[in-house]
Amino acid sequence: MANEQPSEAMVLNSSELERLNDYDSRLFGFLNLEADENTGVKNLLDKAVQYYDQQLKTPEKHNLDLSVLCRLGHFHLLLGDYTKALSAYQKFFTLQPDYWKDATFLYGLAMVYFHFSAYQW
Repeated sequence: MANEQPSEAMVLNSSELERLNDYDSRLFGFLNLEADENTGVKNLLDKAVQYYDQQLKTPEKHNLDLSVLCRLGHFHLLLGDYTKALSAYQKFFTLQPDYWKDATFLYGLAMVYFHFSAYQW
């Protein structure tokens, strides 16, 4: 729409960034984001997705930190957005030459493939 205002830059403080280090694909199936006690975690993951999406869209980033793609995959997986998780994981898979050294990536990718019944890989 022509009247849309540009959104403010998403910022995560150091405490939030530190908390996010505890969340990756290993928590898939164990972290119930629908429970009332995990509302703060769900909000943090939603905020992190916006933050990392914004980082990927920043034009002055010539050296893309590939871990951003992997983390985005983890956060989408934990939030149950399998399509976006697959997209982030596949970009990481394509760009990271030694992807096979990242066990959390492989586990997350496998969980997404399992969700889509893509057993061939």
